[in-house]
Amino acid sequence: MQRARSLAAEQAILDATLALLTEDGYANLTIEAVANRARASKSTIYRRWKNKEHLVLAVFERLPVPAAPEGDDFISELALLFGRFGQIMQNTALRGVIPTLVAECMDHPTLSAALIDVNERRRAPLRALLRRAIARGEIAADADVELAIDMIQGALAIRLYFLLDPPSPNWIRQLGQRILCGFGASAPTSR
Repeated sequence: MQRARSLAAEQAILDATLALLTEDGYANLTIEAVANRARASKSTIYRRWKNKEHLVLAVFERLPVPAAPEGDDFISELALLFGRFGQIMQNTALRGVIPTLVAECMDHPTLSAALIDVNERRRAPLRALLRRAIARGEIAADADVELAIDMIQGALAIRLYFLLDPPSPNWIRQLGQRILCGFGASAPTSR
């Protein structure tokens, strides 16, 4: 019974953190506000999380990361991955929180450091797709995989957070073709 109560309190704290991030942003997030929203004590929060950066990180760590899908080629795998990522983002309030947190990283180096691991988890499926594309000969063996990931994540961020326009299947295909062309493969014919 004690463990169930503890898990319920933890979930209430994480839910409150996400709600407050969405409503007020990172700069205005306080442990006291989280405690009030979650109906928990500040000492309960501090027993689990050292500071608000760790609390925000815990919210992100609870979110699912889509597994790298296996398809016939890089473009089909990229489309599957973007579809899974889109479903996750549709079902969470983080879509509106992520741009704010990115901006806050400029003024809060500890937040930036805490989010490095979160971003690394998001990069891992793309890295797997790109390495399989290299193994299949779609991308040059000496391709800079990390640069390709930066390009994909950057294009996706612009589309989602600045243009507020989810990527269409055609946009994903075009992005995949540009990545293939830029990293040593010729553009595949349209399907």
